[in-house]
Amino acid sequence: MTANGDTPRLKALIVDDEPLAVERLQLLCAALQTVEVIGSASDGVQGLQRAAELAPDLVFLDIEMPHLDGISAARALQKGKLRPAVILVTAYDNFAVEAFDLDIVDYLLKPVAQDRLERAVIRAAQG
Repeated sequence: MTANGDTPRLKALIVDDEPLAVERLQLLCAALQTVEVIGSASDGVQGLQRAAELAPDLVFLDIEMPHLDGISAARALQKGKLRPAVILVTAYDNFAVEAFDLDIVDYLLKPVAQDRLERAVIRAAQG
């Protein structure tokens, strides 16, 4: 709880190479009381840089991105000091097995549904 009695909000970073996907996830997160989007990045390399700068509690990672894919970025985040919660977001379900070999919170399929996002964020908050 914060000083005013509110539940603290998770600071989230969205990493996706599709601007419309970033925008949609920002809109979905804006509807949640428990998430504050603090930034975005368009590929895994930039995502790791932004995570180091912003110290998010939660990172939404697309899997298929240029330069560094989401699976590799999730592995790098897990080896770092900050170790934010990771939710993988993808249009493809064939990465699920590999994704759950990582220590991730959830795996969301695009287009992300509000109720699935809420459940994933609750899981992240319970950490």
